[in-house]
Amino acid sequence: MTEEILALFALYGLPGICVILAAGQFGVPLPTSILLMTAGALIADGDLTATQVFAWALAGAVLGDQSGYAVARFGGRGLLDRVFKGGASDTGSFARAERFSAKWGGFGVFFSRWLVSPLGPWINLTSGLARYHWGKFLFWDVAGESVWIIGYLSIGYAFSRSIAGIAELLANLGWLIGAAAVTLLLGVLMWRAVKRHRARSASGTRNA
Repeated sequence: MTEEILALFALYGLPGICVILAAGQFGVPLPTSILLMTAGALIADGDLTATQVFAWALAGAVLGDQSGYAVARFGGRGLLDRVFKGGASDTGSFARAERFSAKWGGFGVFFSRWLVSPLGPWINLTSGLARYHWGKFLFWDVAGESVWIIGYLSIGYAFSRSIAGIAELLANLGWLIGAAAVTLLLGVLMWRAVKRHRARSASGTRNA
């Protein structure tokens, strides 16, 4: 898959980056991070300019995100239930994204672009389904995708001679970051639950 994607990039250039990232952010499983690192390496070699790559990449990523948001917002749960046989709410990733969206709102959109990126396409759907304000979604979407794109372009630029090794490292690191983020989220939720319990206990003691 990676070889085919890089071949498409070599054939179509910057518009190819736009199309591939749009598809990837919409939910098609494509090696978009490797593509961005490859583009970063080409920037280091002087074959591409950073501003053009960033503009095309951002346009594609945001287009993919906005498409997912629009499908859910205007198609509704009925459409999603037909796409996900048995119901969208029965899909584990969708359910996690719903809880994540409900908890973090705009910050959830922002962090799902780069910190917990596997949830990104699902967050697009849940945000549209919940009719989250489009202007706010667009703002956090652009901010988060900018961090993601700049980060991977920078890695490719800095390690332009060893992209393959860096790609493998980041693939493993992505799972580690995701696990750490979930652990942190659970810790915050538990801490808040303990605080509420203590507050209720203190209130009950004063009223006794």
